[in-house]
Amino acid sequence: MNEVWAVDEVWGVDKVLSPNATNITVEEYLLNKRGPKHLSLTVVVPVTVVYTTIFLSGVVGNLATCLVIVSNASLHTATNYYLFSLAVSDITLLLLGLPNDLSVFWQQYPWQLGEPICKLRALVSEMTSYTSVMTIVAFSMERYLAICHPLLSYTMSGLSRAVRIITVLWLLSFFSALPFAILTKVDYITYPPDSDEILEESAFCALLEENIPHNLPIYEISFFIFFILPLCILLVLYTKIGLRIRSKSLDKNIDGKVHGETKKFQSRKSIIRMLAAVVVTFFLCWAPYHAQRLHYLYGLGSPYYYEINEYLYYVAGCFYYLSSTANPILYNLMSVKYRAGFQRTFCGRGHRLHSSSSGGETRCAGSLTTRPPDPDKGGSDQELMKRNVVVRISDENRATTTVKTESTHWPWTRLRVTMDRPRPSPSTRSEPTICVEMETCL
Repeated sequence: MNEVWAVDEVWGVDKVLSPNATNITVEEYLLNKRGPKHLSLTVVVPVTVVYTTIFLSGVVGNLATCLVIVSNASLHTATNYYLFSLAVSDITLLLLGLPNDLSVFWQQYPWQLGEPICKLRALVSEMTSYTSVMTIVAFSMERYLAICHPLLSYTMSGLSRAVRIITVLWLLSFFSALPFAILTKVDYITYPPDSDEILEESAFCALLEENIPHNLPIYEISFFIFFILPLCILLVLYTKIGLRIRSKSLDKNIDGKVHGETKKFQSRKSIIRMLAAVVVTFFLCWAPYHAQRLHYLYGLGSPYYYEINEYLYYVAGCFYYLSSTANPILYNLMSVKYRAGFQRTFCGRGHRLHSSSSGGETRCAGSLTTRPPDPDKGGSDQELMKRNVVVRISDENRATTTVKTESTHWPWTRLRVTMDRPRPSPSTRSEPTICVEMETCL
């Protein structure tokens, strides 16, 4: 996490030295200007335990996500391309950001890696966090289109489109993070106080307020574009998704005669709860991060400023990195297709199709698989598409066909085809009525 404070501002030490300040030792001078070099073990040890747990679980979870998506052709969809990009940004943040931040808790100064690494640290921290946020928004938009506007989603589908969007997101994140990297510097203090000789032991890597050009609202822009705006978009998208799922569940519950609809209704309720969890998790993980930044800017002069800033920094750091651990759980482990791919990748097992019959109706399940021709035999390089066809025949004069498609362009879409066959009449000839309904599931 990119620091926005200097050590002396966190600890609130008195910067006004006595007239005989030149007579104090270097250690005393540093303590007065920078604060303690080492934090208390009562703070460092709990933070280390939390950070280590987040690091291990986050790296393992995101690496597993990447391996499962790469190893399973059925997961090579536009949606999973976004999730792969999200996992890469989270891994980068954990590997390049967390260990360095943890080292600062053990020794706050001097910074010993030079100014280029100091700037790179700020760049990576900002860029990966922006990429994660924008990828979550892009993935949520894809999910919204697939569920609420499946026909539009199908016409806009394509892996190349997803790759282009992901590339644009990374580039936008890079250029949005550049100002933070440029303004972040290694700060030194001089000793003796009235001399121009810098004290190497005082080196501290941070983005200080005095380094920010006047009237440049760098933190405010980041807060609005990468927190408030994405949060509002997620709220709108997932509210509409939840309403869509709820309305479909209520419609089917009113019909009431389809086998297994009660179970589906319960499943859809759990999906709505998961959607709410996405928004709540996003808010909890990123709100302390931006709150600490804004408090640093606008809270000076308020009671307990330094104590609140210090507390917010600890909390913000934990939740900042916790988002990288929560993302694989929210967006992957709750997916049936991902869990099946996980089993195939690490356990060598997969799911099979089943046929069943019950309650006076027969279900005939079959599958149609189109595999890409062998390029060596003159075939073209086509994409693998798999469709599972389920036909339900009841005693009524109605036949319902459900087609589930699993393809690189259409992750999981159900086409519900209903044919009404009027009772035959000697005097009239009636044609059957066919109704096609498209529904995309999570």
